[in-house]
Amino acid sequence: MGKVLHLINFFTQNIIFIYSSRYTDEGMGIRKKAEHLAGIIEKQDFVRIVTHCDADGITGGAIAKKFLDEMGIKNEVEIVNYLDPAMMENGSDFTWFIDLGNAHAEKMRKGTGVIADHHFSSNRCVHSLNPFAYGVDGETEISASGLVYLITSNFMEDDATISVIGAIGDLQDVKHTRLVRINRELLKNSRVEVKKDFRAYGRNKPLFRMLAYFSDPPISGLFRRERGAIGFLRSIGVDYRKTWNECTHEEKKRVFSSVVKLMLERGFDYASISRLFGEVYEMDGHDLREYAAILNSLGKYGEGMRGIEMCIRERFDGKEILEHHRKRISMYLKYARQRMDQHHGLYYFHGDGYIMDTVLGTIAGMILREEEIPQPVVAFAENERGIKVSVRAPRRLVEQGLNLSTAINKSARLLGGTGGGHRAAAGAIIPKGKEEEFLQILGSEIRNQLAL
Repeated sequence: MGKVLHLINFFTQNIIFIYSSRYTDEGMGIRKKAEHLAGIIEKQDFVRIVTHCDADGITGGAIAKKFLDEMGIKNEVEIVNYLDPAMMENGSDFTWFIDLGNAHAEKMRKGTGVIADHHFSSNRCVHSLNPFAYGVDGETEISASGLVYLITSNFMEDDATISVIGAIGDLQDVKHTRLVRINRELLKNSRVEVKKDFRAYGRNKPLFRMLAYFSDPPISGLFRRERGAIGFLRSIGVDYRKTWNECTHEEKKRVFSSVVKLMLERGFDYASISRLFGEVYEMDGHDLREYAAILNSLGKYGEGMRGIEMCIRERFDGKEILEHHRKRISMYLKYARQRMDQHHGLYYFHGDGYIMDTVLGTIAGMILREEEIPQPVVAFAENERGIKVSVRAPRRLVEQGLNLSTAINKSARLLGGTGGGHRAAAGAIIPKGKEEEFLQILGSEIRNQLAL
């Protein structure tokens, strides 16, 4: 209880605190490599940019395109959901792979391109900026857009604002409730305002909605229960129609302390409760998570180039795509929940041609958090290359040694597919009809990892 009271006091004293610290120099090896790759790119007459269709990939693609445009280098941008290894083996144009490529780095012929990918891989390529090769954690310390910025900053004097949006979109602040290491250095070289505050998303929305959709962690009685959130706010004498940003300091203190009290009653430990409070990042009064959500939505529904243009112009207007995305996600969640099953210790569902493969990981992650499932959630969807697989794992298993990136890569390759990603979130492409066999192999691999 003493720790929790300290957290409440810290919150009330620091709620409008703007963070500042000295610039620290880390990762000089990775910077040397970025400088080397910048020199290679600068010599090209034409560059094809191939980037991933999420917020990190789109921001990285925007930084790369702006750099090439300003350098007078002709370029084209292709935004993809996954990488076909043949693009690395047979491509005729010099290609800059962003937010993908590490899993197939050994396939790229020397001199045909460069890779700026933050996903874990033990593969090494002379023209790849792989943070793990330099002792930098690509899951929490630098994103793909950050890697692109390290490259372009050798020739451009732009600040790092867009790369910070990419890092936030990649959830790189979630583990520590703040950006760390190289991400922090980029933050210091940006126009992003940093505040210590309640980390709930939607602080410009009515309080009852902000609380009802807070999921780190989901709180029973409030989560996805708007009426429950309204009743909760009424019980503590706070207008549920107000936004968090409109609340007085006293009202914020009352809401925060009451949420903490509710979590204690629900049995949450100090580690979970402490995640309520941390850094939030804003630009021009807008939460960067709002911008990242717009970019993610555009990418998932085939409008990634619109997102690239938004980043270059730094004007993020996409409320209609966000509304469309939310409606689709709600339908997909209902469909997936009705089809959840277990096999070899894993929870899984199949999209069956109904759920778009571009949002498969989003659905798996939401089900994992909202249902508090103790084991990894595997999601399948059919696409033109076979079966798309997305897997999400609870933080607890990752802390025990689980690495989904290596587990899914090994499992997919045994079936003639490909895969990779992060420790807690990974994806693959496998042949059609191999779903059950994949679950068996992946379940065995996960058990082996956790037994070590």
